[in-house]
Amino acid sequence: MRLRADLLGAEKQAVAACEELHDFERSITAGGYYEIGEIRRRLGDFAAADEAYRTANELGREPQPGLALLRLAEGKIDSAVAGINRALADVQDPLSRLRRLPAQIEIAIAAADLKTARAAAEMVEQIVDAYKIGGSRAPAFDATVHVTFGRIKLAEGDVEGAIRCLQRARDGSQQVGAPYETAHARMLLGIAFRRRGDEHAATGELEAALATFERLGAKLDEERVKELLGRLVTRRTFLFTDIVDSTRLLETLGDEKWKKLLARHNQLVRERIVESGGEVIKQTGDGFFASFDNPKGAIEAAVAIQRALDAEIVAPDVRIGVHTGGAFHTDAEFTDYGGQGVHTASRIGAAAEPAEILLSRETLDGIGSAYRLSEPRVLALKGFEQPIDVVSVHWR
Repeated sequence: MRLRADLLGAEKQAVAACEELHDFERSITAGGYYEIGEIRRRLGDFAAADEAYRTANELGREPQPGLALLRLAEGKIDSAVAGINRALADVQDPLSRLRRLPAQIEIAIAAADLKTARAAAEMVEQIVDAYKIGGSRAPAFDATVHVTFGRIKLAEGDVEGAIRCLQRARDGSQQVGAPYETAHARMLLGIAFRRRGDEHAATGELEAALATFERLGAKLDEERVKELLGRLVTRRTFLFTDIVDSTRLLETLGDEKWKKLLARHNQLVRERIVESGGEVIKQTGDGFFASFDNPKGAIEAAVAIQRALDAEIVAPDVRIGVHTGGAFHTDAEFTDYGGQGVHTASRIGAAAEPAEILLSRETLDGIGSAYRLSEPRVLALKGFEQPIDVVSVHWR
């Protein structure tokens, strides 16, 4: 049932079987709990998956490679590496190793250890070739080989090689009727097409993968594909800065003095953003676009920027806008944002006066402020139907 992608039905059956067998057959029950962990990991229920793997282990079933992949999904790469390496050291049976090696490849790539990943992929191919029937690989094994080499070629930058491998992995998984594995190959193939610059083909593969993951309830994979398609909305606090009258300053100071002034400005602004826990997304002409996990850090960065510039002997006036709202990633590397939250923050920044910090009321919701604020005012933003309330921070 899991292979055919009925994850919730598979979980229900496995739980019922484990309850019935628990007092009679520990080894089969242990295998059942491992299967439950695999299902829950794909469903994105990490706590429940961890519990199932732990129960399997208590009953005598090694909880690998699932537990290592769970740690990888949680961002605990060192723990994942240690777990899968330990699991491989404990088994010599070829088919047992074959069940673990694809996980080692995925984890090694995440750890930027391509040497280990490639060695594991070559071992996968050797084992699969040893089980050929009539000179041909079993379709499921063949798909496993191609998806592992597709991953590695993608990590190594061999986009054309990755596309060839991943297309064969996709087709092989479809042949054996494994929807999850097919969708996973499609997701990787979409990334490869995007890196080749073929956005039409990339979108086609990603859309197909997303439809399958949504149908299966595979939440983690669904969110990953939505990010790749720029559809996953996340709530962030965005900050925009901009130098006031930069053209006039350039004409007044001349090229050399303006370059020095701009370099000092850029250094001060970037340092204050990073010190307050923010991430510089990009420089926007004479300003910065930054993202923060929370409004408090963004407000502290804005105040620190204005105070640092005010302390300089000569510095340009800067306007700053801050807004908390929804946005989505607009690139495959997750380094840029788009969406209404970003546009609102940009418009607020453009509406600020010289040396002003202008905040949307949403930025202040639930956090209070250590700084004195102006009375709210209503601001009409270009491109937005409804005006918004903003306040100014008395940062001095």
